[in-house]
Amino acid sequence: MKEFEKFERIGTEKHRSYYVPFDEKDEVKTVYGIVDRLSSSRFLSLDGTWGIKGLSHVEDFRLDEETEKTVPVPSCVQMHGYDRIQYLNDRYPFPVMLPKLPYENPCWHYRREFDLDKKAGEKYYLNFEGVDSAFYLYVNGKFKGYSQISHATSEFDVTELLRGGKNVIDVLVLKWCISTYLECQDKFRFSGIFRSVYLLTRPENHITDYKIETKLTSGGAELAFFNESPVEVDLTLENGGKTTVPAHECGKIFVENAKPWTAEEPTLYTLEIRACGEKIIEKVGFREISTDKSVFRINGEAVKLKGVNRHEFSCETAAAISLDDIVKDINLMKELNVNAVRTSHYPNRPEFYLLCDALGLYVMDEADLEMHGACSRDGRYDIGMWQEYAENGFFAPGITDRHVSLVERDKNRACVIMWSLGNESSFGKAFFEGAKYVRERDGTRPVHYEGLQNADPKYYYTDLVDVVSTMYSSPMTIQGKVIDNPKETRPFVFCEYTHAMGNSCGDIAEYWDMIYKNEQMMGAFVWEWADHAIKTDKGFLYGGDFGEEEHDGNFCADGLLSPDRKFKSGALEMKAVYGGKTKSEVKDVEIPEHKGKARSLTMECDGHTGEITSLKVDGKEILKDRVRLNIMRYIDNDRHVVRHWIDRCHIDRCKPQIFTCEKRDNYFRFEGALAANCLMPALYFELVYEIKDNSLYATVKYKLADYVESLPRVGLEFAVDKEFENFSYVGFGPVESYSDKHVACEYGYYESSAKENYDMNYVRPQESGSHFASKFLKVGNLFSVTAEKPFSFSVNPFTTKQLIDTKHSFELEENDFVNVCVDLAMRGIGSHSCGPELPKQYEIPRSAENTFKFTF
Repeated sequence: MKEFEKFERIGTEKHRSYYVPFDEKDEVKTVYGIVDRLSSSRFLSLDGTWGIKGLSHVEDFRLDEETEKTVPVPSCVQMHGYDRIQYLNDRYPFPVMLPKLPYENPCWHYRREFDLDKKAGEKYYLNFEGVDSAFYLYVNGKFKGYSQISHATSEFDVTELLRGGKNVIDVLVLKWCISTYLECQDKFRFSGIFRSVYLLTRPENHITDYKIETKLTSGGAELAFFNESPVEVDLTLENGGKTTVPAHECGKIFVENAKPWTAEEPTLYTLEIRACGEKIIEKVGFREISTDKSVFRINGEAVKLKGVNRHEFSCETAAAISLDDIVKDINLMKELNVNAVRTSHYPNRPEFYLLCDALGLYVMDEADLEMHGACSRDGRYDIGMWQEYAENGFFAPGITDRHVSLVERDKNRACVIMWSLGNESSFGKAFFEGAKYVRERDGTRPVHYEGLQNADPKYYYTDLVDVVSTMYSSPMTIQGKVIDNPKETRPFVFCEYTHAMGNSCGDIAEYWDMIYKNEQMMGAFVWEWADHAIKTDKGFLYGGDFGEEEHDGNFCADGLLSPDRKFKSGALEMKAVYGGKTKSEVKDVEIPEHKGKARSLTMECDGHTGEITSLKVDGKEILKDRVRLNIMRYIDNDRHVVRHWIDRCHIDRCKPQIFTCEKRDNYFRFEGALAANCLMPALYFELVYEIKDNSLYATVKYKLADYVESLPRVGLEFAVDKEFENFSYVGFGPVESYSDKHVACEYGYYESSAKENYDMNYVRPQESGSHFASKFLKVGNLFSVTAEKPFSFSVNPFTTKQLIDTKHSFELEENDFVNVCVDLAMRGIGSHSCGPELPKQYEIPRSAENTFKFTF
């Protein structure tokens, strides 16, 4: 069996804590408040320009071949003209032939030359912080080793292979290896050396590893330092004194009146670790974690995790992210009242945790593990098929290695308050050894794993998992499964909820009403932080835009923020709820007086469709498109019910069928239905248009057909000249609002414009800019709208049909008009793109009536 068809790593050092040694004479500098490793004389960065050659098969590799081109490291090869960009959610990207891999397996030969002043008595360690998916390493023409686990650090002792002067590193990176079966995460599938590479110079005898634990006491705090190195170390702790810890022993330092570390007040104390002429700087946060009587506590206080799931992704550099990218994300999270991050679905680059320590974020640290493709490997989607892989001992070494690497690297970080065994991989015998290692190696943090939900029921109450979790369950489901279940004594967290794809997060307030009221509910993590899409000169591209045959479309555009980190309305809704607000009520607001100035008003209607075809004010036509009944919209969250609307009801092909038409001076009344060929009507309606006192009164009455389960909206849609793009209103604003999504809004009087109202940050165009429970709308100086009952409306640059038919926002074509929708019923938003069905109270009524007054 080839190396890449086995889980063993060859020639690597044991997994260890992340640290960078400094020479004892070095001045330690900082960047963004964390140690700047570039200021260490013992750290040699090998990032930069490397040679590269693309190959079709592993066997094509020749060590002495020329690397024809160059590529930056770190980076992803697909962003530099190699292979092809591909987005897949839950499928393996190759034929599933466990344990075999396809012969067609692209790989890339990297080469880097560097000079070294090699010194006797020193050791040299080559570190790769992230390579997707596996790689062979050669140093000066000699094979050194092979490694895998894309998001784990691989460290090699290369002392014997290096020489003084010029050195050459050759790396063969494989697109796929056996580990790819364990790395089927919902993301763009990138390859290459996507994290930093560097060389560490160490004394012959040196610190290898250590474990730091903290405990709060009545008079302060205690630091326990477990020296796991073969050398004695000297410790100096800020405000806490000094001690010496012999090899393989534990030392303790007490700090009086120590200030505990929390995400809100991330107080850190500097710990200097010295041995054999080098020093390591750690920043220690004193905090304790407990799960007391089903309540999750930090420093003895019950904590609510107001979380987000975050992939490491940049729309410009893909999986190769910078410190600037990380800091920007953390600062935006703090601005949005986020206090916790789940590292979905792999450990992040090491500096992320240092920054979370310094800036204050709780971290659920997740192993680099997902076997989602097991569910669909026979052409169906069968969750039960996960179990076969989870019980398969073949995977046990690979899973265990991932759990070991997770805990060993990040065990000393204060921000890490919980371990997660992975994502969407069920649970079984292949997990036992790794889960036990996590439990035994670190008893200070609880263990989370949602995969129990899809495992054999006999595992559900395993003592290897401390925190129970689900994805996308409704609050009602959790009420029965957790809160009202006397057997469930573990704290509960939603590891994923309120799927933020497109116009979404309509249910976030409902979730937090439950979470805030129940101590067993420890919080929730929104899926997900930001859209995944690739920035191009045209705009943002998603799955299917790169010529790939297998893809999952725009399902990657499922974030609170746009790919370039602009807030969408879901982010603002989350901010309000995470800030403690779960309701926003209609208030008494003075309705602006609008006296009509029109001297004459005339209209014409189509007796066969019930549409207003002409509306003239003082003899001038104001319509750029006829006034028609509209029941259509597109949002990503409707993707599952669209099958009913389109496939069964054919609402995209429904046309008005008029049964009755009454006409007299300035008055039209229509009775009819919206129906498609081959089907019964989907909706029955009555429309009355009447001009009185130079105002147009439009009465809309409807009833859904019995076989129609729901519809997205019912209202009037028309267009007026672009010069009237400014508007004012009384309703929920200033951002878009819906029946289930208006906590971020306040009820009041607002002014806006069509351009400002529509959110161009949706990668895939969709319904946007509606305002719920409105009582007044004024469009330019053309007309105002009031009604007998509150209504929803939007004034946008684009028509409903444009938003349905256009696949990318950059493809939306400008119009010479603004589009107006006035709705007597608008369906809620929910999060059903990958969440629970919309609650019934947010569906449109099965019948309704309203009268709108248009004053010109």
